[in-house]
Amino acid sequence: MSGEFSIDVRDLNKSFGAKHVVRDLSLKVPRGQIFGFLGPNGSGKTTSIRMICGLLTADSGSGTCLGYDVMKQSARIKREVGYMTQRFSLWEDLTIRENLDFIARMYGMDRRPEAVAQAIEKLGLTARKDQLAGALSGGWKQRLALAACLLHKPKLLLLDEPTAGVDPKARRDFWIELRALADQGITVLVSTHYMDEASRCDQLAYIAYGKLLAVGTAAELISSTKEKDLEAVFISLMKGVEDNFQ
Repeated sequence: MSGEFSIDVRDLNKSFGAKHVVRDLSLKVPRGQIFGFLGPNGSGKTTSIRMICGLLTADSGSGTCLGYDVMKQSARIKREVGYMTQRFSLWEDLTIRENLDFIARMYGMDRRPEAVAQAIEKLGLTARKDQLAGALSGGWKQRLALAACLLHKPKLLLLDEPTAGVDPKARRDFWIELRALADQGITVLVSTHYMDEASRCDQLAYIAYGKLLAVGTAAELISSTKEKDLEAVFISLMKGVEDNFQ
């Protein structure tokens, strides 16, 4: 992939029936960034991320993700994206190792046992590799889900509120891992409701009513916004930083 940006999209729109969910979304995300999406429930965050990454086709607009056309080459984009949903979506009646082996088979990966063993070791799952996924705590399920996302060595991670319902220590550990991945050149898109997590993103996008209202670092958004509701959001973001990351 050439170019400075992992994502460069313009005027993306998406409607479901009569509801216009995303309106004229334009966005550029540099490679190796952690880019956060903030906004109330139903604001269009998840739809925006899915359109950007080829998981959902926009009604109109243009642009690229990982160098591929978002309107015409979604299948190629999907091969290079790791997607982690808010709700644990792996098989609870399989062990950690069995889950990862099944994912590797789905991707048609060569040298599957090696790849699975590496993923297990990298995410600190070795001691639990033969434990059923359904018996894991929220934090360990999160690690397993991230291991599954990384198994095929994606260039872009898509994380939809990945730490919902996870204890503070597991959240801290998770974000340490995300920063390490970004430092390796992997781009991370993450939607979150946690203000302390949002402050750890390199850039933020604030979306409401399907519109992208502001983009920048937390400090930039606080200093530049004239909208009182946005100002309150970003002030609370900065005040909440120490609560869970001390």
